[in-house]
Amino acid sequence: MSVNEMRELEEMAVRLEAATRKLAQGPGRDELLRDIARFRAQLVARLSSEGLKAKGK
Repeated sequence: MSVNEMRELEEMAVRLEAATRKLAQGPGRDELLRDIARFRAQLVARLSSEGLKAKGK
C-alpha cells in the first residue's frame, strides 16, 4: 500500500471518528471509537515505518 493511500485512509478515519462522535453515547459508540483509534494508530505506525524506509534509501 502506498503512502498516499495510507494518508487517504487516515483522512477517512478522521471523518469516521467525527461521525461516530455524533452517535448517542453508549457502549457501542465507545467500542467504535476504540476501534477507530486502534486503526489510526496502526496507520501512523505504518506511515512512520514507510517514512523511515524512504529516508534510508
